[in-house]
Amino acid sequence: MKRAIVLSGGGAKGAYQIGVWKALRKLKIDYSIVTGTSVGALNGAFMVQKDYYKAVNMWYHMSFSHVFEHMDGNYQTLEGKKNILLTYAKGIMNGGMNISRLEKTLDKYLNVKRFYQSPIDFGLITVNVSDLKPESICKKDIKPNELKDYLLASASCFPAFPVKEIHGKKFVDGGYYDNIPIRLAIELGAEEIIAVDLKSFGFKHPIKEKNIPITYIKPYSDLGSFLVFDQSLARRAMRLGFLDTMKKYGKLDGKVYTFQKGELNVFYKKMNSFLEQLEDKYKKYINKQKDEKIIELIDFLGKCYSISDDKVYTYKSFHKALKKKFQKTKSIHLDEIRKQLRYDEPEKMNHMGMVLKYFCNEDSHREEFCKLFQFVPITMIAALYLEYTLNQHSNFWW
Repeated sequence: MKRAIVLSGGGAKGAYQIGVWKALRKLKIDYSIVTGTSVGALNGAFMVQKDYYKAVNMWYHMSFSHVFEHMDGNYQTLEGKKNILLTYAKGIMNGGMNISRLEKTLDKYLNVKRFYQSPIDFGLITVNVSDLKPESICKKDIKPNELKDYLLASASCFPAFPVKEIHGKKFVDGGYYDNIPIRLAIELGAEEIIAVDLKSFGFKHPIKEKNIPITYIKPYSDLGSFLVFDQSLARRAMRLGFLDTMKKYGKLDGKVYTFQKGELNVFYKKMNSFLEQLEDKYKKYINKQKDEKIIELIDFLGKCYSISDDKVYTYKSFHKALKKKFQKTKSIHLDEIRKQLRYDEPEKMNHMGMVLKYFCNEDSHREEFCKLFQFVPITMIAALYLEYTLNQHSNFWW
């Protein structure tokens, strides 16, 4: 059975796909076709070459200097972010950024000879703006001396990136037509597909062939902006790509947060006594798809306290991290909670960790808190769980 890897566009988020590749290697899942759009086409070329370690090295050290000729600014600082946005704005006004550094990076990492010697088929998507039509271009139709040009054409995210010209024709990013080229993989003969969707900007086409099994791998966590080429973000994205793939294939547990195999069962068992003490309305909420609701609670608490989502946890290590963050978190006053609720939906509120800690304070106005969050069960259950688990209360306040 011919298996295809389909890689979506997503700019700087592309590091995630290398993490997926790491997991596929570990799982010994092979492939005979690769299709990609934009950064997916670039990563796809490495997958055709089977140059895994080169791809890891490139993304592990990724920075703006690998892509642009002139880009100053540290994304980790406010001033740096301003400089980056200003540079992008100037580049857009001038018809796109200077990407000569990206061309040099491809020269360094792209092995044209190895690409064409590989038995793995390949296809990419780009948009021919001169003829106003999308183009699906396959390995057999690309001359070796033009491979880099077509890869860049697929990744020319105009207006941030300049239009790519080939043989007098102008091309832009394939994401403007099909950001996840599953149909192209099917046209190349795929009978099974693993599609890595970076959930970035771009159009997607419905798949008519219902008999072809498709496994989707998508990030549960935010990977950052597709225009921010930052070393720390790239490394995190690679870790997340690996973990999400291992979870997809049942080797690890969890959704946003990752647990060793079997550790979620520990959560389910440990939570039984807690769940028994919940009011009927909350029991009813949890008991609908109970396991999924418990995972939702875990992920909600993890996000509230900014627990790292790129690690593998046990039941004990997750609670240790949660308790540490909880203890360091300041409580928030009820007046500030009311103020935030005027402007935000409860589940999107800032400082939710502070909000939950307020509930656990002995002097909190719990009745009013319950009224404020009565229509957001997950918030109430999370607050009760924190009180029960971290404050080690044997009974609930009611």
